[in-house]
Amino acid sequence: MNIKTDSRLVKKGDIFVAIKGHTVDGHIFIDKAIENGAECIVCSNNKTYSVKTINVPDTDEYLKDLLIKKYADKINQLKLVAITGTNGKTTTAYMTYELLRKLNIKCAYIGTIGFYYNDNFEKTLNTTPDILSLYEYLLKAIDNKCEIVIVEASSIGLVEGRMTGLKFDVGVFTNLTHDHLDYHKNMTNYMKAKQILFANLKDTGVSVVNIDDKYGKNFLTKNTITYGFHDADISCVKTDDMYTAFTYRYQNNKYDVTSHLFGKYNIYNIMASIGTLISLGIDIDDINKYYATLDKPNGRINIIDYKTNKIIIDYAHTPDGMKQVLTAAANLTTGKTYVVFGCPGNRDRKKRPLMGKMAQKYSDYFILTDDDPHDEDEMQIVNDTLKGITTNNFEVIIDRKKAITKAFSLLKDNDTLLILGKGHENAIIIKDKRIEHNDLAFVQDLINKSIK
Repeated sequence: MNIKTDSRLVKKGDIFVAIKGHTVDGHIFIDKAIENGAECIVCSNNKTYSVKTINVPDTDEYLKDLLIKKYADKINQLKLVAITGTNGKTTTAYMTYELLRKLNIKCAYIGTIGFYYNDNFEKTLNTTPDILSLYEYLLKAIDNKCEIVIVEASSIGLVEGRMTGLKFDVGVFTNLTHDHLDYHKNMTNYMKAKQILFANLKDTGVSVVNIDDKYGKNFLTKNTITYGFHDADISCVKTDDMYTAFTYRYQNNKYDVTSHLFGKYNIYNIMASIGTLISLGIDIDDINKYYATLDKPNGRINIIDYKTNKIIIDYAHTPDGMKQVLTAAANLTTGKTYVVFGCPGNRDRKKRPLMGKMAQKYSDYFILTDDDPHDEDEMQIVNDTLKGITTNNFEVIIDRKKAITKAFSLLKDNDTLLILGKGHENAIIIKDKRIEHNDLAFVQDLINKSIK
């Protein structure tokens, strides 16, 4: 692709589109883009440069139109799946990708934990990448002979048009709970953002919908497969105590599934994946036999055994996400439950006290700590979270490493420690600094030191 929005990536013959971002204006890098070989500049500052210059009212809209014109038809020949919802996107998408690979179908996944295609991996910056990056990934998937691509569709990405021009064979709705209301302002707007995906299904496209969710009925289309524990096309009719094995009914037949994942919420994720694969025309017997062999997505319910204890690393970063993980973990322990978590800065402040309330309700003791404060004062974040807490079964340790170390030291026989919010991430972001940190690696280091 010869279109660039990052001057550092420009090569001879490229088109450089100067985008006014939230924090950086690409116009200040035009000279650098020309120096690197750009042969055309698209800008909105009414200036003329030493190479071909196109002035437009809105460079972002110009970029979208250009990408659609040059590449959308080619990309839309892929079978495209998009998964949206507050929680469960990554697990559902990655599971589906992994199962397709088990069936030797060339495919790709684009989302929170990266860009996977066949045996390759690249890091991504956002759940739904910017439109240029997304188109580049999709074209790379085509170049690598992929037939199917599964994409996580965030509400913000949908509103900002990062998926403009794409038409989907399958759209999946997992659930809708409190998150991103700093951006959307209210749940109605949040829901409407998610609905954008379903307005962009292909004519033969199928929606796969969690009908148990109170918002589910708003995502039904002319071709829908519903899933849930009650009256649904894919209906869970029996589970074991840990929710790691279950029986579901589809078209009057019953099927048994087992998985390394646990918790009721992961049965929802598996049913969403089953509905997706059925929509893609995969044989149902092939679908069922592979779930027991699938790996967990990075940073989702990573369980570490330490002596008689369980230590769980998970990305849960919403009130409902915390509730689901904490209630599922209750089945693992006969001892006490400890939690380490924080709330990110420059994000939805209204969810902070709700997350505090979840930690209070579902743990014996918890520690409030950092989780990417960005430009916000750490104690402001803590104080917002404290508004939901009415007991004293907690402490505040801002330094995340120290917080995890303290919680680790509290473990006695058969206790469980949950470290929530960061999951797969490898850094804590404070203002303009990235402090290298990975919860899983740090815990493994603590364990190694404790057994020496």
